[in-house]
Amino acid sequence: MSRFEAANLIRVFDFYLAVMALFSLLRRYAVYRDTVLLAVAVRGRWPRLAERMKRHHGELVNWPTLRPLILAVTLFVAQTVASRLLWPQATLRVADLFDPWWRPAVLLSGGLPMVLIDGYFLLRVGAFDRAETEKYLDTAEKWTGTLKARAVRVVTLGRVDPDRMVDEEVRKGLRQLGRTVNWSMWWVSAQAGARLLCGLTIWILWAVQ
Repeated sequence: MSRFEAANLIRVFDFYLAVMALFSLLRRYAVYRDTVLLAVAVRGRWPRLAERMKRHHGELVNWPTLRPLILAVTLFVAQTVASRLLWPQATLRVADLFDPWWRPAVLLSGGLPMVLIDGYFLLRVGAFDRAETEKYLDTAEKWTGTLKARAVRVVTLGRVDPDRMVDEEVRKGLRQLGRTVNWSMWWVSAQAGARLLCGLTIWILWAVQ
């Protein structure tokens, strides 16, 4: 029996989850880095704007955003606990898949969607223009709660209110960013669902052999 035929698919799935998590982090490292740096700089560089952002944080941080991350982490932990603690003796070799004949088809139906979705997610990476965002925030900070903003409001008899305009733009910007994040999290949900299906397929094949 070759090393390929003797490979334990349960441990291979463990390795696959870890490698995909690492590759996803590396592919999106620049996006994550710029996002974190911007978030850290908000309170010190744009303090007045930060207070306004707090009022609308629900546009960005909500259950649709957190749910996929919780699902992905739960799947990884469940697979690790099952393969390392509950059933460390579990073995499903590649050679075991060919008897009876229907096992490769079952594994393919569970594994192919996972590979396709993960491949798409690795190839498609969103862009984040940190420099452009900082320019926008600098401009908003200069107007928020200043004498200049109040003077403009008085002179225009309230028709032009820079504070209100900034508040509306902040809310709109966070809402748009939230939609982008939620769309990304939808793909994370699809990834987690496909991986869950593949993992269940492997464990079921092991259980019935």
